[in-house]
Amino acid sequence: MLASDKHAFRTALGRFVTGVTIVTTRDQDGKAIGLTANSFNSVSLDPPMVLWSLALGSPNIAAFRHSRAWAVHILSADQEDLSNRFATRGIDKFDGLDIQDGPEGAPLIPGCAARFGCRSAFEYEGGDHAIFVGEVLDLSDSGLQPLVFHDGRYGGVFSGEKSALPAELPDRGEFGRYFIGHLLNRAYHTAFVGLRREYQRRGLRSSEYSVIVALGLGEGCARSDLIQRAANGGVDLPTAAIDGLITRGIIMADGDRLHLTGEGRSLLTELMAVAQAFQLRLEDGLAPYELSQLTALLQKLCNLESPSTASR
Repeated sequence: MLASDKHAFRTALGRFVTGVTIVTTRDQDGKAIGLTANSFNSVSLDPPMVLWSLALGSPNIAAFRHSRAWAVHILSADQEDLSNRFATRGIDKFDGLDIQDGPEGAPLIPGCAARFGCRSAFEYEGGDHAIFVGEVLDLSDSGLQPLVFHDGRYGGVFSGEKSALPAELPDRGEFGRYFIGHLLNRAYHTAFVGLRREYQRRGLRSSEYSVIVALGLGEGCARSDLIQRAANGGVDLPTAAIDGLITRGIIMADGDRLHLTGEGRSLLTELMAVAQAFQLRLEDGLAPYELSQLTALLQKLCNLESPSTASR
């Protein structure tokens, strides 16, 4: 494959995992300038020097060429939104940020994993980019996990042990701390405890809640189809739950098909709003890349063969 194929070249470069940085400076009028860049690297330890590159067509090229100082901020894992903001043109990227200058004279962005305040040393031209080399005058290291970028997506650094389960456990009762099934059960309880409280407050059992949700996925279905629809979601529906909801007027039978009544649809709408609120609360406790990875891993687990199925 020819390296002159720009799309192929860009795709191949995307296989390399990089960090994500924001580089800041001030232009000749003292205005704060900043942009997202992942073309950052070290040059020298003695003296301490780093480099990064900027497209020659960037509207910020003149500001960095005339600046005596700039700073590279390595973003932390929870700063994905900040990365996207500083990668967007035509907006006030510093809006709402309490910006002060670092010792070298470049705007300082708080909350980063690390920061290098630099005196501009050299500029080289590399094809369609300018390469800026700076001598590090000031640095800070917060110890936070960094934000990473790979194949067009954000990610994070996994800092766990190579093996989830130690070779030996001093206390066999600690097995639950590492057993995936136990952890998933605890996570399930955490995710559903608030929602469970809400549907129980409305006089519903878990099986009845499952009936309402499964029936709400379409415009009605046969009893056997409803049971299969719930089974696809991992729920075993007892027929007593269906009959109980018919008696209460929450679902109705129309020939061989079951439908939510008006009361049932109102109840479903309430419960879905509650579920969404709890979902957002859970998402707030995770960085965007963690949420994406968690969802992908859970879906992968759902698609694995169960031990009973695999042994047949």
